[in-house]
Amino acid sequence: MSKETLNLTIESNIKQKAKRLASQRGISVSKLFEQAIESESIETEFIPNPGSAVERLMNVVNESDKQANVEYKALKAKALNERYEQ
Repeated sequence: MSKETLNLTIESNIKQKAKRLASQRGISVSKLFEQAIESESIETEFIPNPGSAVERLMNVVNESDKQANVEYKALKAKALNERYEQ
């Protein structure tokens, strides 16, 4: 992954606290920020409301038939080729 610059505007006391925390942990303030964001970015599975249209649509396809890492552009191209090249 490539690194990018991010400018933040924060209270000076927060800046000093961030510097102290990073120093105590032996890391940079940037790494401290990355770790804080990563700890908050817990991926959760979407759970629709029971009985909603979304729940019904999600249950149309059996779990065993669902595919991981699907390349939708390739599937779309294949479907269009099958439909229009007959």
